[in-house]
Parts: sequence; C-alpha cells; structure tokens
Amino acid sequence: MTTPSTGFQLFAHDRRVHLTTFAREGTPVAHPSAIAVEGDHAYVCTPAKGRQNEHLDRYPEVEIRTRIGTPMKARARRLHGSESRHAALRLARRHPLSQGLVAPLGYRLMLDRPVHYELRLVGE
Repeated sequence: MTTPSTGFQLFAHDRRVHLTTFAREGTPVAHPSAIAVEGDHAYVCTPAKGRQNEHLDRYPEVEIRTRIGTPMKARARRLHGSESRHAALRLARRHPLSQGLVAPLGYRLMLDRPVHYELRLVGE
C-alpha cells in the first residue's frame, strides 16, 4: 500500500474535514464538512441558507484540514446544473447514509436546498 502524498489524496480516506471559511471581517470560521475526492479536486456540500455558504460566496479562499493535520489552502467554486448533480452523486457514493439519504431528507424538511462546491488547491 502506498501513502498518498500530494494534493487532495491526503483527504481521500477521510469522511469529514474541517473547512475553514472567512467571515466578513476576516475571522476564520471552521465547519465540519463531508468531502469526496476526485483526482485533483474535491467536493463539499453546504445548506443554501447557511452562513458557510455566505462566506464562500464572498471570499472563496478556504483552508481545509483533517482533525490533526496541517491546513492546506484551497479555492472553492460554486457548482450549478450537471456539475452540481455530479458532485451530489460523488458525495452520495462516498457517504451513502449521510449524504445519500439523511442530508437530502433533512434539506426537504427544512425547506432548504444543498449547494455544492468544488475545491481546488491553491497553486495547482
């Protein structure tokens, strides 16, 4: 077995990561997020009405880290249409219970919708 050493492959086996966004005044705000890695990019999902979504729309630079790892800088891009459906599918395959069943049901009950983001490491 080889050890992943580059890019998002460090997060390929993690179910959750800490995604740090930045509030209007520049204060870092960490959120636990489910992640699905695909090659040189990763996908995360947030509720449309959530603060994390506001932070990402205002300032797309984020820091991503595991529980004990060092943070890596990434840029988030909001996905629409078929890209968003692809991200939802990747997340549902990676997390069948939470992202495939519970999260969609929760969004419907809260009268909210999911917003998917693609993360790419800064400098790639």
